[in-house]
Amino acid sequence: MTERILIAAVGAHMSGLPLNYQLTERKGELLETTKTAPIYRLFALTGFDPPRPGLLRVETGFSIELEVWSVPANLFGSFVDGVPPPLAIGTVELEDGRQVNGFVCEYYAISDADDISDIGSWRAYVA
Repeated sequence: MTERILIAAVGAHMSGLPLNYQLTERKGELLETTKTAPIYRLFALTGFDPPRPGLLRVETGFSIELEVWSVPANLFGSFVDGVPPPLAIGTVELEDGRQVNGFVCEYYAISDADDISDIGSWRAYVA
């Protein structure tokens, strides 16, 4: 059995969105749709095509919808290598307390970004 690594997608990598192919071409499997713990804010970042969000951990925030994917460990590195700054792969806490790898952003990226946390998901924002 191939070892797999979990990754939380909060934006353009979610199923049906423009960058989802980067997960599926690496044999990624969607495991569940869930939410973060209520300690995040979601921002619509500028300068990306296709548009992307930035997830930032804060002391008190919102629960943000995301998808948990499973990717073969031997393909995970090539996926992470394609993540452009100010985005990064870090640890994301889910609403049930689990911690998984996931998309986060560096603080400096939010200076000119719109805070869309109250919408609750990137999918709702782009719709």
